[in-house]
Amino acid sequence: MNFFVSSFGKEGWDNWIAARKQEKFDQLPADEKALVESYMKDVKGDYFQPDSSLFSQSWFIVPTIKLSECQTMGGGKAYTYYFTPESPDPIMKCGHAIELSVVFNHPEMSADTGREFDATFCKTVRKMWVQFAKTGNPSLSADLSPDGKAKEWPLYDLDNKRVMVLDEFDIHPAKESEVKIVDWERTYFLTKYYML
Repeated sequence: MNFFVSSFGKEGWDNWIAARKQEKFDQLPADEKALVESYMKDVKGDYFQPDSSLFSQSWFIVPTIKLSECQTMGGGKAYTYYFTPESPDPIMKCGHAIELSVVFNHPEMSADTGREFDATFCKTVRKMWVQFAKTGNPSLSADLSPDGKAKEWPLYDLDNKRVMVLDEFDIHPAKESEVKIVDWERTYFLTKYYML
């Protein structure tokens, strides 16, 4: 949601978030609202970060993990990733759509990224996307990988919840519990609502 904080500006964000919270958040049952407020209280950063982090969880992060969970429970395959490169803009950070310059090979699209990302990282991510389109599996053998190192992308599974961390200088698989993408107790339940 930091993309939206950056795009809306302080006044626009404050107005938007106040309306969303009044329309949706304030209608949560007391026990659920207490969980969400507890989550927000633990978020560090600028004044906007608790709200931005909550809405990042409820709009982007948790629904993506829920989709992977449902696909896996239904007997399908899910390859899930966690994109981590950040803009030097202290508001944008790793905001929504920051990966577009990487995926579409437009390093000059730096309005959101604030810089060009590492060229080898970008090539590797694109190669993984192409590999997935070709084979149904985004893993790369060493001979296909731009950095010459194999990238074994794990299937998402319900026990380990493994994801591929797309770190600019260290693409690697990890358990969700190691990178702590989702707050399972205080935000995951929000998936039962259409949108917060």
